[in-house]
Amino acid sequence: MKAYHRSILIWTAIIGGIILLLFILARAGANQNTNPEETNTISLSQSVTTQDHKKGAQNAAFTIVEYSDFECPACATRTPLLEKLLTDFPEDVQIIYRHFPLTSIHKNATLAAQATEAAALQGKFWEMHDVLFNTQQTWSPQEDPQEFFTKLANSIGVNTEQFTADITSQAAKDAVKEDAKEAEKMNLPGTPSFFLNGQKISFNSYEQLAKLITKNE
Repeated sequence: MKAYHRSILIWTAIIGGIILLLFILARAGANQNTNPEETNTISLSQSVTTQDHKKGAQNAAFTIVEYSDFECPACATRTPLLEKLLTDFPEDVQIIYRHFPLTSIHKNATLAAQATEAAALQGKFWEMHDVLFNTQQTWSPQEDPQEFFTKLANSIGVNTEQFTADITSQAAKDAVKEDAKEAEKMNLPGTPSFFLNGQKISFNSYEQLAKLITKNE
């Protein structure tokens, strides 16, 4: 009987320990931020400058800075949400685009970013931004998409001779590198990464994004 009682005590202690461990893990999980609408702890390291690519209200109450990669499928899906936000809140929101090409997994992302900088020299950054995302699946697998990028530039009214010279210029390369350097400084986990008025945010739908604006009005 003593051995039997000892076995019961041992198993009771083991089961009790498991229950306690599960309780602790459950409490820890409950304390984690699982709401994609909530802001995270990362703050924007570089404030908005005159060099940034901007779209929307000039004196906006809400500024969204996006660190993005033109070869990133998730970035392409977020673009229409930002456009809708600008349509719904034309006097309240400004969008800032910054480069963060993930070169380890997206071989053409850096050149795509440089293509927008080349187009920007002719006042066509956002037009190039849009056509690159709209044709992402076409140029992404190409070995060398520069010719395709030149055709895109021509389709939006960019002087292709100047574009060809600018896309690989040091100025275009430096502009992309400067943005990427800031992203790395903040240890951003990937793309797209968004900041609302300087604080990192997450959202999975337009409703969640719009709620971040309306709840702060």
